[in-house]
Amino acid sequence: MNRLISISMCVLILVLVSAQPSHADIYMKRGPDGTMHFSNCPMGTDWTLYAKETKRQKKYTPYTTQRKFSRAQFDSLIAAIARNQGMNPSVIKGIIEVESGYNPYARSSKGAMGLMQLMPQTAQDLGVSDPWDPTENITAGTKYISWLLRKYNGNLTLALAAYNAGPAAVDSYGGIPPYQETTDYVRNVLVRIYGGGYAGQ
Repeated sequence: MNRLISISMCVLILVLVSAQPSHADIYMKRGPDGTMHFSNCPMGTDWTLYAKETKRQKKYTPYTTQRKFSRAQFDSLIAAIARNQGMNPSVIKGIIEVESGYNPYARSSKGAMGLMQLMPQTAQDLGVSDPWDPTENITAGTKYISWLLRKYNGNLTLALAAYNAGPAAVDSYGGIPPYQETTDYVRNVLVRIYGGGYAGQ
């Protein structure tokens, strides 16, 4: 994944040096070798707008509980699991925030469960015995997104689309399916990864 995707560190720098929210429109350009570069503070005219920041309305909220959960309480667990599987923790954090809002007891109307909103069949295929257990859930979800990244040759956008809509839908359309939920999902996760202070973590 690291060969194909580059994160501009100005995202992290802006977050660290300013108490004000950073500009979180996400821009993308491709390098000569096909590498996808993302930044929220592009320099030059060869960048194109990839995802526009929207007010953080909770359009995609499969969970219903009103209890607040802190992402900090899962930071070390996410880092350890991601490191073990060769994944960037920022990707896992972005997925979890959009999927469940860090609620380990989240359940969607479609039956997806836990922090990374595993569907029952996916959880079963990955050998999960307790999808509500944070360690099992994050481990399985990380394995799944890692597999999707390999399947789509490191293309994070397609991997996220497949995480939401399923690989069959992505393969059928040859790209991101034209589902509003899926396009919103991909944009929201990318904004959190590249514009939400996760980059480089």
